[in-house]
Amino acid sequence: MNEDFLAVVEAKRFLGREFLTWLVHHVEEGGGKVDVEGGTIEITLGDRVVLEGGGIDRPRLTVVGQGDLGPELGAGLRRGKVVDRAHLVLTRGERRWELTLDGGMLTYDSLRCPELGERDHTADDPRVQFENDLFLRLADIDEAIGVLDGLFADFCKLRGASAWSERTLPTLRRWVETLG
Repeated sequence: MNEDFLAVVEAKRFLGREFLTWLVHHVEEGGGKVDVEGGTIEITLGDRVVLEGGGIDRPRLTVVGQGDLGPELGAGLRRGKVVDRAHLVLTRGERRWELTLDGGMLTYDSLRCPELGERDHTADDPRVQFENDLFLRLADIDEAIGVLDGLFADFCKLRGASAWSERTLPTLRRWVETLG
């Protein structure tokens, strides 16, 4: 990687962190339900959220635990930090995905997909069975990433619109003030 690329990545980190902060607000206040093809996926916060401040030293606040993380999130957000990483759980019916979304780099870590479940193993060739399982797993990954990509696209449209500063940003600021 050259220095120009790294400078661009560093300059654009704010967008992913703002997205993740907006997503946490969406999950906490809007119930985290996302309509997708074939139904609704529910997004919830997992057990770990990392907030990071600006500046050279980038102070971090890691919130770990189950249940209401609002007071700790509020304390960090009111101090000017934004959500840098979050453990997310996506659920569709009995199917469940878990992953960690890095807002700064817009990368996904530790993606855990639902069990493959019942499969047709009538093919005698183990290679065919392996390929079938592989394609099912790739479809699971595509489904989870597709939901987050769709949300990021929605966020970018909102972020680029005049409604961002007129409605969304004030809503986010009011939400932060209500967090414990």
